[in-house]
Amino acid sequence: MAKLLEATIDLNGLRGAQYFEPYAGGAGAALALLDCGAVSKVHLNDRDARIFAFWRAAINQTSEMIDRVMSVPLNIGEWEKQRAICRAPSRHSQLDVGFAAFYMNRCNRSGVLTGAGPIGGLAQQGKWRLDVRFYRSELARRLATIGRNRKKIVVTRLDAIEFLKQRLPRGPMRRESFVYLDPPYVVKGKRLYLNAYEERDHKTLADYMLKQQVLPWIMSYDDTPLVRNLYRSASLAMLTIDYKLHNKRSADELVITPEQVVTPSTCTIAGKYRQLVAVA
Repeated sequence: MAKLLEATIDLNGLRGAQYFEPYAGGAGAALALLDCGAVSKVHLNDRDARIFAFWRAAINQTSEMIDRVMSVPLNIGEWEKQRAICRAPSRHSQLDVGFAAFYMNRCNRSGVLTGAGPIGGLAQQGKWRLDVRFYRSELARRLATIGRNRKKIVVTRLDAIEFLKQRLPRGPMRRESFVYLDPPYVVKGKRLYLNAYEERDHKTLADYMLKQQVLPWIMSYDDTPLVRNLYRSASLAMLTIDYKLHNKRSADELVITPEQVVTPSTCTIAGKYRQLVAVA
């Protein structure tokens, strides 16, 4: 999503703005935007204690994280060890939990931290094995980027709306901020997220965002009747996203913005040219 977000930032005269992401996850787009100078500072938030631990460890214990990435075994025995840490984060150190979350994200199907098996299955007899996405040198480079930018990254563990209420500037500076939201999916949300949303949670978020008169924001959501109805007063566009590895398929996601935010008509996603098709 980084190219789409960067184009939206530029079209709205927001280059150099502060960036806010209430559902951060791995926040790959945020790092890309920071690294290319599209934004000056990123504020990342996630309620999941394991994801929060990853960001804290990546920022404050970068070299230790890199050492583990370069040396950790990539096999089922190690996977079971890291899974146990992810299942009981309160019993382990921030570094251990943060690394376990990172390990499971890279080795599990769909990157799901818990509730999904390893790529290739427990027998490791599939076409893909659990090490297929664990590019040691590239992952070490990404962690080094986080460490290099540590003074420009702020991490919190709050409810998404509370994060926006507490962290967004007030007054005229609010217009010079940029928010990207990628809320829990409506469909399959309970399988993918520790803090999944019920219908009332999706509605609460919509009510809050649609009241923001001056805040520039953009949101990506799974395309469902619920989401279309909740955001019927906003601008909606369809964007096709490709899923890799064993889930070789495409799915349409909704890109949602307030009326005053301009989005590009085309963008590149994972190197592929895509059109944003307006929803009538």
